[in-house]
This record gives sequence, structure tokens and C-alpha cells, in this order.
Amino acid sequence: MKILLRRHSLGIPARLTILAVVTALPLVAVGSFAILRTVDDERAQIQNDVTQMVESFLADVDREISAIWAELQVLATSPSLQSGNFQEFDQQMRAALKIRGTSIVLHDTHAQQLLSTNRPFGEPLPRATNSEMHDRVVATGKPQISDLIMGAVLRRPILTVGVPVFRDGEVVYVLAMGLGPEVLSALIQDQKLSPDWTAAILDRKGVIVGRNRELDRFLGQPVAPMLRQKLSEAIESWIPNITSDGIPVYSMFRRSTVTGWTVAIGLPREFVDTPLRRAQWIAFGGGAAVLALSLALAWWVGWGIRRPVKALTTAASVLGSGKPLGPLIGGVPELDQVGEALRDAATALAHNREQLESIVADRTQKLATSNERLRAEIVAREQAQAALLQAQKMEAMGQLTGGVAHDFNNLLTAVSGSLALLEPYISDERSVRLLRVAQRGASRGAKLTESLLAFARKQRLDPVPADLNSIVVEISEMLRRSIGASIEVTNVLASDLWPVLVDVSQIETALLNVALNARDAMPGGGVLVVETANIRARDKELPAEVIGQDCVLVSLRDTGTGMSPEIIERAFEPFFTTKEIGKGTGLGLSMVFGVVRQSGGTVRIRSRLREGTTVQIYLPRTIEVKAPGPRPADKLAAGEKTHILVVDDDPDVRWIISEDLRQTGYLVTEADSGRTALAILERNDPCDLMIADLLMNGLTGVDTVRLARRTRPDLKVLFCSGYADMSRFEEEIIGEKLLKKPFRPDTLAEAVQAVLLPATQSGVNNVVQLRT
Repeated sequence: MKILLRRHSLGIPARLTILAVVTALPLVAVGSFAILRTVDDERAQIQNDVTQMVESFLADVDREISAIWAELQVLATSPSLQSGNFQEFDQQMRAALKIRGTSIVLHDTHAQQLLSTNRPFGEPLPRATNSEMHDRVVATGKPQISDLIMGAVLRRPILTVGVPVFRDGEVVYVLAMGLGPEVLSALIQDQKLSPDWTAAILDRKGVIVGRNRELDRFLGQPVAPMLRQKLSEAIESWIPNITSDGIPVYSMFRRSTVTGWTVAIGLPREFVDTPLRRAQWIAFGGGAAVLALSLALAWWVGWGIRRPVKALTTAASVLGSGKPLGPLIGGVPELDQVGEALRDAATALAHNREQLESIVADRTQKLATSNERLRAEIVAREQAQAALLQAQKMEAMGQLTGGVAHDFNNLLTAVSGSLALLEPYISDERSVRLLRVAQRGASRGAKLTESLLAFARKQRLDPVPADLNSIVVEISEMLRRSIGASIEVTNVLASDLWPVLVDVSQIETALLNVALNARDAMPGGGVLVVETANIRARDKELPAEVIGQDCVLVSLRDTGTGMSPEIIERAFEPFFTTKEIGKGTGLGLSMVFGVVRQSGGTVRIRSRLREGTTVQIYLPRTIEVKAPGPRPADKLAAGEKTHILVVDDDPDVRWIISEDLRQTGYLVTEADSGRTALAILERNDPCDLMIADLLMNGLTGVDTVRLARRTRPDLKVLFCSGYADMSRFEEEIIGEKLLKKPFRPDTLAEAVQAVLLPATQSGVNNVVQLRT
């Protein structure tokens, strides 16, 4: 231990060195920062000045082009041009040319030159070779400016500025002035830039049309690649660049909103970077020199006091051995005082050694106990966090699948309803077969959305008190037929099993889905054991979701291939399957998870590879008793002047519902929103029943009914929806009825009867009494 401490401890010279570094380094850092900050401020000021120069330069170019446009627009309103006196207008053009420009040309709308100051009046003129600017003027009716082009008459690079000539509100001519690049170069010279700076004017394509240096060499050439890239990104900024003639510069550019051109100014990087490099050398070189001097002084002082410290170290080692200490005289008063204290400590140390060892042993035992408790708490917390993450993931996936099922149910309602309406009009065998295939596909889609809603825990259940033993016995024969003779099904049922509150058909489907998964895990045959048991609330094996509740456990245990931990973690995800493509939808276990969770229970999977799988379904105990079934009642004959208002924001679903009702004999009014429905009711139109989609854009079905019953408190309502989170409407829809999408016409008719005559709500599977 002493060797280890000696190896990793710091001596006095080293500590003094660290002290010197800690003292000097902040001063050096502050000084260096101040120097660099000053240089950065100067650099920012340079950048700001260049930005102002660029903006001023761009303003000069825009003013020059705007002035030319103004002159051409004045010339375009000439009475001689409007009257068609070209000879007089030709003289006016030549007089205007004396002010500025290299040529003025009058074109028709097809780019044919009619007049040109470069040719005598009456001489045949060619068609414009580059009509891009001309076409923009004709198309927009506004002044335009071209990119750098080759003049059709002068045969040299020019820029053209054009304005429209109107007659009766239509563009009949285009009046254009040609400008030589020297006009723009003069504007650059007026900026009075430093000779080693580079300034350029670029057209919309990034081609150089004006430059303060070597214009003849670079006229018509694309701008440097770095700047061209920034131009394509439409970002106006300060960038490092290399000019077309190879000079490293910092460039600032701005694009004109008037012409679409760009002006750029580049100043040599040495102009900006040299002061920064000089400051860096001063900051870092000077700081290093100061720091080195501080280190040298600290090291010299440390070696001066090393001898008395060494004597004190020797005394300390003797103290550790238990031997008596002699007098310590090191020449440093403070260290001599430490020596005296060491002699006093030697006496006390021997006395306290045994007591200290006893205390250490006691504390070590307590620490070990605390560590064990801490490890147990960590394991419990990790398990709780893992369960929370899994629950959050399944909840998020449930929200997603529930939304998909909602939209899909609307589509299926339109499809299945249309097929039902089409059926009476089809007679030939082939068409009937095609219709049946389509209806079976719609039915399969409805079953798929039921599975999605089951996983999302948003389907409407019809829970009743039930005996799980009876359910298992009733479906045993169906299980044997479904999974095949190669698998032996054994029931181990507990006596006096508690009742549970479940939707019997959904629980049967859930058990069947688990059994089918077990069959797939035992391709060569095996044993499936279905077992029930009562689980007390105090049982430590209860999952966290149902902890503190008496539960009934139904478990299905197979002797199949088992699952890996990775597969178990994803087993309840919708569309997750380990089967081959086309062998399964991946919705079986997700449906089981959704139904059980919506019934207030939970599901666990226990499995190991090649050791089989056990699926455990926990359902809370209930004390409810079965209520007597509803008594039958007389049906209301359709067509007895019964008025029904159909409210749905999906036009296809709304039309299908309305057509079904009209064919049944009802008088139907349609509304595409809650607002429209309220407007119809405000007209005091007759309405015996409102069929409203629960979830609509704008006013929901619940809001629409609530507002309608302010004036019609006895209004009867049938809600319909493919999906709805009823927690939003619990307090407002107690006692109302819901028709689940998709549905057939006969199901719709029975649901309407059930609402119009409340005592008849018996055999309609899609109608659910809404309750909290």
C-alpha cells in the first residue's frame, strides 16, 4: 500500500509546479483571450464594412438598371410608336441612344427585329438569336433584363434591357436597349475599391458580366466554383473563396431582387488573416514564455524544501512501525511542529490500534449488508423500468394501429355497402361469383381491423360475467379440430373458479389464437395443456398491471420449439411474425394482448428455446351476476314516414348509409358536417332519428347531438364509428348506442329499429350500449 501511495502521490516540487500553473494559466488565458477577441472584433468590423460596400454596390447596379427601364418605358409611350409611324420613332430611338447604351431595338412579340439603331431605317433586320429575355417580357408584361448574350447584329457580348409596349392592354412590341459590359465595369470603378480587391457582377446563371480586373479575360466565364456553389444554395454569406485568377479571398455577395443579378466583392485573405496570425503568435508564444518561467521558479523553490520534508517522511515511517521517535529538526519551524505532533501521535496510536480494528470490522459488516440491499433495489428498479418501457411502447403502437383501423373501417363500410347495394342488380353467374369474392375480401378486411382494434384496446366489448372453465370446455372440441390430431389437448381446470367480466366471443378468439400459435410451434405434434387457477391478490407472482387484485389465471402450455428473449419482447407487436411470408398476419398475439388489457387483465409469456412456451392470461375477478336478456319488442315498420338525418364527413360512407335507408323505405336527409346538420334541424325539418359519425372534422358527433338537443331534447341518436377513444366522451354519451363500422345493410336496419324501439336491441352484434 505504501508503495502504491508513493507511486501515485505528488511531491512538493510537483505541487508547487501545479500551483504555478493554476495561478499563471488563467492570467495567460485571459490575456490571450483579450488579444484574440480584439482581433476578432476587427475582423467582424471588416466583414461588416465589406457587407455595406456590397449592399451599396448592389444598390448602384439596381439604380442604373432601373433608370434604363424608366427611359425605355418613357420611349415606349411615344405617340409615333402607338400610331405605327416607325420612321419617326426610329429617329426618336437614335436620339435616346445618345444618352446611354450601345443600341436600341424594337421587336415584335415573336422576337423579329423591326427597328434597330445599328442599321439604317428600312434595312431588313434578323430575328433575335437569344429571345429568353424577350419571351419573359411578353409573358409577364413587365420590364426584364437578360443574362450575358451574343448580340445578333453587333456579334459581341452584350446585355439587353427590355420593356413591354402596350396597345389596348396587350403587349404588341418589346423595346430593348443593348448595354456593353463596359457600362457595368464603370459602375465597379465608381466603388473606389482597393486595387488588390476583386469585384464582379454576375448574371442569373453565375456568369461574369462585369469585373474590376482583367474583364476581357473573364467576361462570359462562370464564376469561381466555391462561389458558384454558394449561389446555387441561395445563401448570402461571407465565405472563403478562390477567385477565377487563383487569388485566395474572402467573398461577400448579395443577389438583387430587382434584376436577379449578383454582386460580389472579394478581399485577399492575407488582409484579414495576417493580424489574426500575428495575434495568435503573441498570445500563445508570450503565454508559453510566462508559463515556462513560472514553472521554473516553482520547481526551484520545491527542491529547496525537499530535504526537511524527507526527514519528516522518515519519521512518519518509523511511526508506522511502532518504534519510538527521536527529535526532529529539519530547519523549517512548521515541519518541526509536525514532528512534535508525530511523537504525540505515536503514543496514542498504539493505544487506539485495537479499538480501531474493532470499529473497522463492525463498519465493514454494515457496509456489506447495505451493499446487498442496494443491489436488490437496483435489480427491482431495472425490472420496473423495463416493464414501463414495454408498456409505453405497446401503448404507442396501440394508438397507431387504432388510427389505421379507424380509416380502414370507413373504407370497408363504403366497399361492403356498395357491394350489398349492387347485389340485386347482378344475375349472371360470373358476376355473382366476382361479387362474392369481393364480399369475402371485405369481410376479411373487417376481421383484420377487429384484430387491430383489439390490440389498440379501442374495440367495443360486450362484457358479461362468465366462467372461464365453461368457456374452455365449450371450445375444447373446436381447439382439437383447429390444431389437428397430432397434438393432444389436455384441460386442467380448477374447482370453484371465480367468475370474470369478459366479452365471451373475444376471449374465445384469444384462446384460439394462442392455441394456433402453439400448433405452429409443434410441427411434429406434441401436448397443449389448458389450465385454470384462482390467484389471490397477495400472491407475489401477480404481474404489476393487476397487482392487488384477485385474478383468474388461464394458461396454455405447449411442448414446442420455444422462443428466444428477443422474440418474446416483440411477440405482442402487430404484424410481427416469425412465419414465412404469406403464412400469417402477425396479429394473433397482438389481438390477445389488446382484448385482455381492455378487459382489465394482462398477458405474460414464459418460454425458453427447445423447452416449450407458456402463455399466461390474468383476468380480474368479478362479483357481478348475469343480467336477464332484453325482452323482444315489436319492430317498427320502415317507411311509415320516418325521417332520418345522416351526418358523416366521409361522402362515400354517408351515401352508402343513406342509400341503404332509402331502399328500406325511410325518408333520408344527408349532412356532411355537424354544422350542416344543425342548420337542417334549425329549419324545423322533421327528424325522428339522427345517425351521426362519432369522430368528424369540426364538430364531433357528440358535440352535434348536444347542440341539437337544446332545441330537440327528445331527439333519438345512433352513433357509428370504426374507432373512437371513448374516454373523451364518457360523461356525455351514457346510455347512447354505437354502430360499429363496417356493417351490412341488414345490420344497419336492425340498429335503426333498436334505437327507434329501444326494447328491440337484441341480436345486433355491431350495436353496443355505451357506458362508463
